[in-house]
Amino acid sequence: MHPVPGSTQPGLSIGALAYDAIAASYDAQVQGDDWMRAALHGHYTRLFQPGQRVLDVGCGTGIDAVFLARRGIRVTAIDYSPEMIAQLDSRVSSTGVTDLVDAHVLSVEGISHLRGREFDGLISAFAGLSTLPELAQFARDAAALVRPRGRMILHLLNRFSLWEWLGYLSHANWPAARQVGRVRTRQFTIGGRAVRHTLYFAREAYRRFFQADFALRAAYSLGSLRPPHTVRRLPYRLVQHLERLDVRAGHWPLLRDAGRFCVLDLERLPT
Repeated sequence: MHPVPGSTQPGLSIGALAYDAIAASYDAQVQGDDWMRAALHGHYTRLFQPGQRVLDVGCGTGIDAVFLARRGIRVTAIDYSPEMIAQLDSRVSSTGVTDLVDAHVLSVEGISHLRGREFDGLISAFAGLSTLPELAQFARDAAALVRPRGRMILHLLNRFSLWEWLGYLSHANWPAARQVGRVRTRQFTIGGRAVRHTLYFAREAYRRFFQADFALRAAYSLGSLRPPHTVRRLPYRLVQHLERLDVRAGHWPLLRDAGRFCVLDLERLPT
């Protein structure tokens, strides 16, 4: 792990402290969504080739960075949590991809310190960008870092979740059900701390922040049909069927705004 030239290390934010607290158990906590990460990995495999350079923003414990590095892709991985980066360093060392992963403790707001480098792609998975109050500055910084025709895959918390809505209906909680899809921010407790997240519909986020510099290549949901891993009363085979359908049908008009997460696939426009 090396400092980014010109960057500083201010006191840790609430979010960084929250993720520091769960870094050691993070992989176990997200294991229930391995199917979703596999779908993202399939998307990365279709876009990125060995020898290319990819920036992983909000890299966490390095699950995605190592996946890419094992395919010969050079990864710059950043996260604002020092403990998450420590977990990443351990994973990188144990998998033998040290020469392909360059890790930094750096917030999303600090990626302007990477200017001067050029990346063939940028990824951000599992709501790393959702902790930002808005995405305008990130969009400008990303446009300066991703080469023309490079791709950016953003995995964000979606504003409407079909399964959350159904959960409220099943408990006859009509007021809460009516609010699903209307609220734009949510507080989630992470590591004992309340961390505010901003919610978007995929095309809304594209129009507001990215269309000046990026072309929209795809927008789809993940988690519209496949239930969250906390829903355990459905038969396993049914869950498997819903999972396969979820991955194939997330771009359908009635489903692309109904998942727990949304995905934006953006291509950097020529300058």
